[in-house]
Amino acid sequence: MMENKLTIVIPCRNEEDYIGHCLQSLRKQKNIGQTQILIANNSTDDTEKVIELYKNFLNIRIIQGGTVSVARNNGARLVRTPYVCFIDGDVRFFNDFILEKTINLLEEKNLHLITGNIRCYDNDIRAKLGFRVFNMINHLLKYTSPFAIGAFMCTRMDKFNEYGGFPEKYPTSEDYFLSRQYDPKKFEILDDYFGQDSRRFKKMGYIGMMMYLIRNYLNRNNEDYWKQMNGKKYWD
Repeated sequence: MMENKLTIVIPCRNEEDYIGHCLQSLRKQKNIGQTQILIANNSTDDTEKVIELYKNFLNIRIIQGGTVSVARNNGARLVRTPYVCFIDGDVRFFNDFILEKTINLLEEKNLHLITGNIRCYDNDIRAKLGFRVFNMINHLLKYTSPFAIGAFMCTRMDKFNEYGGFPEKYPTSEDYFLSRQYDPKKFEILDDYFGQDSRRFKKMGYIGMMMYLIRNYLNRNNEDYWKQMNGKKYWD
């Protein structure tokens, strides 16, 4: 069982249509046992009612949320296991062994940080292609600039604390700014996939999403760029 090794933290805001699928995916994970799941909720819809339906099947604790970085950090402060996995509320898994495999790799290879490949789970062809391109780029950059996607990001707690957790001053890309601090030799991208849908592509536009990611990367060291950014377009 993973309960003595792993804690799961889920930041959650208005995910009533998604969180049940995420928790059902976690329920199916092998050897999850009583692994604690901390859901940092900041919702105004019926998300919490959906979460309550799973408390008989999973070791869930609802805590105070906030912005995505604040929510994740709120959860991390309560972690007492050597590893933590941050999972977004709209994530689904395509196999039942991904968490067990992740913990085994962290231990066996003495890794500090692991993420997976991302796949679109609805039928949006353009989003599927967008995620595929992103995966290819992330694999190319992993040797020099680790990027663990916040939607599925597993790390050693001592390293997470050493690097200061998620930087709350950035409205987006907080996962990149944290993960770039890790040693590339201690970072791994799983062969496995986790899923999200196409809603952000539809919200921001397909070209708009691509340009957004490119601009963020090109301005990764430009503090003035991040100070003026409004993250609501991406998150809300």
